[in-house]
Amino acid sequence: MYLDIERMKKEIPMTHILALYGITLRQAGEDRLAGCCPIHHGDNQNAFQVNLLKNLFHCFTRCGGGSIFDFVMKKENLSFYQAGLKIWKTFYNTSHHETPQHQTSTIKLQYHHPYLCQRGIDEKMARYFRIGYSHAGLMKNRIAIPIIDRNNKLIAYCGRAIGSHTSPKYLFPRNFNKSKHLFNIQNILPSSPKPVFIVEGFFDCLHLLKLGFDAVALMGNSISQYQLEILKQLDRAYILMLDGDEAGRKSMQKAKQLIKQENLVCKPVYLVDVIEPESLEYDFLKVLESESSRY
Repeated sequence: MYLDIERMKKEIPMTHILALYGITLRQAGEDRLAGCCPIHHGDNQNAFQVNLLKNLFHCFTRCGGGSIFDFVMKKENLSFYQAGLKIWKTFYNTSHHETPQHQTSTIKLQYHHPYLCQRGIDEKMARYFRIGYSHAGLMKNRIAIPIIDRNNKLIAYCGRAIGSHTSPKYLFPRNFNKSKHLFNIQNILPSSPKPVFIVEGFFDCLHLLKLGFDAVALMGNSISQYQLEILKQLDRAYILMLDGDEAGRKSMQKAKQLIKQENLVCKPVYLVDVIEPESLEYDFLKVLESESSRY
């Protein structure tokens, strides 16, 4: 059986391989994870590290390092071909022409889950947005959140960790570029007089939607030229409202400049005291919406 080794290297992140074995590591820097070695099961908390940018692992105690294939080989004592075959069948078993992010369109989700209830998402809303807890697959033990484009096409799933010690907190497919997409963009109609809130996170956005406002999420605290171009095409007024922490305030300044260059009608709203949009009440948001129509 032919195995496309380069394709697997390119498309499958190390975090997905670790997730198959139920392995969680802690964040040890912007692009690095660390923990005890899951191969030889040592107790050194820094012995095993993953470089997210290079998609490589290394055990500094005993096992050495390498790619996703090396990890499976060492973990299960397999040959290179056996490891490659296992990975191929795991991630491409439905069609040899599908990428891992397209395969997630078939995952089964639990729409009623304590974590979703805690975040204010009932089963009806979860079903509408197709957000749910995944028991298996790439998003195992995570809340799977679909990212859909303007043409209502599923692009990818993001897996949100439900435990405070699980990393990364948000798991995206390796080839997915979140700066080219906006969460909930498929539900934003063009040329409506109603302003659209621009927020950072999925649950900030869902909170606003639940209260009846229009909103999109950047899936981070920075806005890209790609995202601005999408927003510009909609011909809407916007309310930029990022988190009230230091990172959010700094990003607001940068975003304001980019938005100004694109001549978008946009009212910036600065939140204070580490406040997130998810915590804001309807009356406050309604005032912002009303004010923005005169902005």
